[in-house]
Amino acid sequence: MREIPIQDLRPGLVPGLTVVMPGDAPYREAYFEWTAIPLTTTFATREIAGGSLKSWKADPQFHEVESHVDAELFYFLAGTALMLFADLKSGKPDMASLQIVRIVPGTRFIVPAGKAHFVPVAETDVPLSVVVVAPHMEAPRVSLPEAVRGVAR
Repeated sequence: MREIPIQDLRPGLVPGLTVVMPGDAPYREAYFEWTAIPLTTTFATREIAGGSLKSWKADPQFHEVESHVDAELFYFLAGTALMLFADLKSGKPDMASLQIVRIVPGTRFIVPAGKAHFVPVAETDVPLSVVVVAPHMEAPRVSLPEAVRGVAR
């Protein structure tokens, strides 16, 4: 199993991702708080879906990646995540491009069409809570030629 150092996600670290780190000051009134998400993208279709993702603590081992024909928006609400990203070459994962990143709550990003990734795992006992917005589309998976595991530096 190949070991990959875990890096803290920041703008510019993962090629293709548009990243906004936490830190926005929320707008508050008596009974609500609104935090704007300053990310926008254009989808190839008007049929948009969304969902919530929960993920629990697990060893950050990955055996496959998925990619999509359109972009996805991720909003990390709770828990610290570890997530795999890769580039595809001729439909296969480019092992030299693999990155495992640590994502803190409040981070938002856009995964562009064709960027390989996989479902994040929680790094701690605090479960992940993530909102994902994307067109209704398939999520074809491709096995990695060798399993990978994230390791802290």
